[in-house]
Amino acid sequence: MLSYQSAGSGNGGGDRTPILKFSAKDGSFIAVDRQQVDGQWTSHEQELEAPIKVAMDLAEIEMGWMHFNPAPDFHMAKSGQQRPEKPTPDHKWGFRVRLTNKEMGLRELSSSSRNVYERMLALYQAYEAGKAQNPGKVPVVDITGTERVTQTLNDGQTQTWRVPQWTLSGWTDRPASFDGAPAQEPAPAPVAPPASIPPSEAAAGADLF
Repeated sequence: MLSYQSAGSGNGGGDRTPILKFSAKDGSFIAVDRQQVDGQWTSHEQELEAPIKVAMDLAEIEMGWMHFNPAPDFHMAKSGQQRPEKPTPDHKWGFRVRLTNKEMGLRELSSSSRNVYERMLALYQAYEAGKAQNPGKVPVVDITGTERVTQTLNDGQTQTWRVPQWTLSGWTDRPASFDGAPAQEPAPAPVAPPASIPPSEAAAGADLF
């Protein structure tokens, strides 16, 4: 199940798909590109402004354990595959998904924030509900901004975070870039898809991808 594991393959390192970072603290979307200067690899970051329209590869979304210290370490599985074992106490449960448009190219978005994960769950449910009526297509997702959420902790204090505001707005032909990335091997207890909700009825323009 695409359920959140609060007890909290792919290993980090080597060449990776360029990432799109989302900060649950300030709500920013940051495109990160690696550049080699004088033999040294550095990261170049560019903040993207909403609205952002992307094709999202929800058919290949991965769930599992992740840790960033300092390099990313992922132990993931796709829906319906074996659930990964938690490698260390520091790893947190999250998701990883690829997305693309012509402006930013192929990107990888991941998060271990529970609030962000819940928003991804709703998006995935919309995908599940509409995929049978859209064979061979991938969902188009409109990211219109972010929303402020407040959590009450066990000690009574509160924390404020931001979560993406995104909707499945239509379907488009599968971008070729989705099939050029290497497949991820799962690690060992099944990850099943969640229940469905009504699909989006809006259409999307394939020329964006």
